[in-house]
Parts: sequence; C-alpha cells; structure tokens
Amino acid sequence: MSPSSPEARRARPLLGTLVEVRIDACDGPHGGGVEAALAAAFAAVAQVQALMSFHDPDSELSRLNRLGHRLPVSLHPWTVDVLRRAQALHRATGGLFDPAVAPTLAALYFLPAPLAAAPRGGSIADLAVGDGVACGVRPLWLDLGGIAKGYAVDRAVDALRMRGVRAGAVNAGGDLRLFGDTPQPVVVRDPADPGRHWSLGEFRDIAIATSAGYYAARSTADGLVMPIIDPRSDRAVAVGPSVTVLADECATADALTKAVMLSGTDAPAWLKDFGAQAVRLEGRMAA
Repeated sequence: MSPSSPEARRARPLLGTLVEVRIDACDGPHGGGVEAALAAAFAAVAQVQALMSFHDPDSELSRLNRLGHRLPVSLHPWTVDVLRRAQALHRATGGLFDPAVAPTLAALYFLPAPLAAAPRGGSIADLAVGDGVACGVRPLWLDLGGIAKGYAVDRAVDALRMRGVRAGAVNAGGDLRLFGDTPQPVVVRDPADPGRHWSLGEFRDIAIATSAGYYAARSTADGLVMPIIDPRSDRAVAVGPSVTVLADECATADALTKAVMLSGTDAPAWLKDFGAQAVRLEGRMAA
C-alpha cells in the first residue's frame, strides 16, 4: 500500500515517550505478516530500554555505572555498540557529546539520583570497551539517553525490514526514521511556539532527530534550562533555539543534535564526517 494509506500503525509508551511504528508497504507474510513485524519492532525498542535505561536499576547501564570502575561488566552486543559509537562521537566532536554528564543531569532533577555518591569529573573516554565487556578507570555515571533512543529506532527499522517491510516509519518522541521509495513530508516544531510547525521538505530513507527545550525545561538559578549539559563548563544549556539533524542513522542524528547545540555554529566541520546536516530554528526563523 502507499505511504499515504498506511497498512498498519501502532503506538506504545517506551523510552520515556510514545513510540509509533508505521508500516506502509510489506512484501508478504514474512515471519507472520504485518502484526508480527510490528511486534518485532516494539520488542527491539523494549530491549534497548531494558539494556540501557538510566532509570532502571536492573539495566546493564545501571550495573555498569555501579560496578564498572571496580570490575569488568559483561554487556550485550547492542550496549557495546552504543558505547563504542558514543566514544567515537565524543572524539569526533571534540568532547561536546559526552554521556558522562549524568551527575549534573541528576543534580538538576532531569535524572533520578542513584544511591551512590555522584562521581566527580571523568568522561566517556575513561571507559574501556571490549568485546562484550566494559570497565572504567574511575567512577562514572553514564546516561545514554542522548543516543540510545535513536539507536532503538534504528533497531526497530531493522526488525521491520527483516520481516519484509519495504516502507514505513518509526518515531520515538521526535527521533524519526523513514524508509521506502516514496518521499514523505517532515515537519519540526517552532521552539518559540511548539503548536506551530515548520516544513523541512520531503525525504526518503533518512533519520531525523531534534533537541529542544519546549517540553523538558527546568527552572534553575541560571534561568530556564534544557537537559543538555556542556561538558566544558558542566552547565546546562539555556532554553532557546532547537537543533534538528538529518543523517543516515537515527543514533547518529540523535547524538549530533546535542553536539551541534553546544558548538555555537549551525554547521560544524565534523558534521560532514557523518554525512549529516543540521537545521537550527530560532523562533520562527530557520538557519
């Protein structure tokens, strides 16, 4: 069926947001048909959540945060993959993307504070990641929320394609992946007026992620801030423009929105290394 007449659409609460999976075209009853493909996509998202949630004390990430500085922690291949991607992004962006800012996010109540005392200093570079295992040279609190949501979207798309889905979309609270032959329209919210939308155009086979403060801001002594921490100053970013990144994979787009937000420019040189583009919206004006 055509993308304008979806064959199936389902939504479930996962990853702290609403995840929507849409199937526009399917080759046939691969592995049980459309319903089986939808179930597999949601199962992939749920698995990423179970492995990498900062909020879940039983997740692999929580175990790594508790024990990783004392002994090697065994990890699922997906967790290893995300940690390695995070380290590569940390290097490429000059440290602007760094999941080790979780203590500051917890201090600002963007994240729950674990029982252990918050570690001081350190970065994702202080973590040694091997095949199926990781350990740190110092205590770290890592929050993979800035990349794992996009990664979950990518794994959901993989699950759909493995079951014969030729076209569709997965959207996890604004982290969006489109696939198929027909271009589809993409819009983003105006950061100054979230009820208003801007069109970015029509795209196919693309991942899109946005970082903004309109639904996740906190009031602090420094004013209204977003859950994005500048590792250079250990301070949260003030609510202002939104950043949208377009890339081949949603994990990459998701992570790069934070780095572009902190870079001070709409098109830092390292965007080209990832084949990505960025759009900054400054209240009814796009850059």
